[in-house]
Amino acid sequence: MEKETGFLLGKKGQGLSVNAIILIILGVVVLAVLVLGFTIGWNKLLPFVSKSNNVNDIVSACDTSCATHSQYDFCTSKRDLKAEAEELKDVTCYYLSVEQTKYGINKCAAVTCSNVVLLGDEVKGKIADQTALATYSYACGDTVTVNKAVVNTSGRTVYTLSADGKTLLSRLCPIV
Repeated sequence: MEKETGFLLGKKGQGLSVNAIILIILGVVVLAVLVLGFTIGWNKLLPFVSKSNNVNDIVSACDTSCATHSQYDFCTSKRDLKAEAEELKDVTCYYLSVEQTKYGINKCAAVTCSNVVLLGDEVKGKIADQTALATYSYACGDTVTVNKAVVNTSGRTVYTLSADGKTLLSRLCPIV
């Protein structure tokens, strides 16, 4: 029962086209990536999605904070800085402009960070984490010596870099 065109007259089903097979395979791959991303976390699955260096973004944000005279954004707002060599957590523009000048964040004459005290070398490397800073009595005394200057910490936020050098620790001192 064959016609001259070469088709069988008794064929009952139709096969899947190549396009349909490719779409099914792509759909399964996308579904698998979504399931893995939501179960193990996107940062582990696709590390190339997040930038490994955000120094320019931080510099730009700090310059904007200074230009707009935003004391909170410059002195207090915490940021995570990622550079090729290191990663700093919870740093502020003020801290970076004073203590980490290698990143090119300029001091801001338009904003005074009088509510912030950067603890000096006497404390650096001695405090492991936020809990240790909260119990460290030196940080919130009536006055502390910072870089050979006596500073009153009453009602101010004190900052110091953690012992591992990766996190800026902060503590709001009570008003005495």
